[in-house]
Amino acid sequence: MELVEPIAINTKIKNKKDLKESLQILQTWFSPSFPVGSFSYSHGLEAMINDNLINSKEDILDYLKCILKYGTGKNDVILMKHTYQGEELNELALSLCPSKERKIESVEMGNAFRKVLADSWDFKIQENTAYPIVVAKAAKHFNIPLNLTIVSYLQSFVSNLINVCIKHIPIGQKIGQDCIIQTYDLIREIEKESENLNLEDLGGICFNSDIYSIKHENLKTRIYKT
Repeated sequence: MELVEPIAINTKIKNKKDLKESLQILQTWFSPSFPVGSFSYSHGLEAMINDNLINSKEDILDYLKCILKYGTGKNDVILMKHTYQGEELNELALSLCPSKERKIESVEMGNAFRKVLADSWDFKIQENTAYPIVVAKAAKHFNIPLNLTIVSYLQSFVSNLINVCIKHIPIGQKIGQDCIIQTYDLIREIEKESENLNLEDLGGICFNSDIYSIKHENLKTRIYKT
C-alpha cells in the first residue's frame, strides 16, 4: 500500500526522519488508544443493519463506496483541505450534518480530539469544532502532510464502520479485513481527487445513510450513540 505521493498544499518533507515522525503522529491520532470514542458512533449504520439493508460483504463495500465518494468522506476531505489552507469552515462543516446525531458525532469527537491536543500536545483549538476541522488544524500546526492526513483519516473512518459491521451484523474478522483491504485503492483515489475539489463540490447523494442517521434517533434499543 503506497501512502506517499507528491505532497499537497505546500507541505514538504525535508528528509526521511520527517516522514517517519509524521507517520508516527498520524498512527497515534488514529489509533484505538487515542481517546476520541469513535467506537461509540455508527454514523447511522446501526439502524441500516437493523432494517437488513446491510448484511453481507457486498452490502458493506457498496455502502462504504457511497459514503466515501458521495457523502461524508468526500465532504470531510474537502473541508480538511480548505481548513489546512487557512479557511475557517467550522460553521459550514456543522451545517452540512444531515441530522442531529451526525452533528453530535462530529462535535463530540472533535471535542475529545481537541481536549487531548490541549492536555498532551500543548495545542489549543476552539471548543465545539467539528472533527474533520480539528484534525486538519492539528495537521497544519504540526506540519503533517495533508495527503497523508487525509488517507489516515479516511482509513480510520472506514475501519470504525467496518468494526460496527463485524459486531452488529455480525460478520467474521476475516470478512472485516477483506473489506478494509478492498477500500485501500478507493481511499487513495479519493485523496488524489481531492486536489481538484473545492467548496462548490460539497454535497452528497447517500440518502439512505442520511435518512437512517435520523431514524437511529428513535431506535428503542441502541448500542451506538449515532
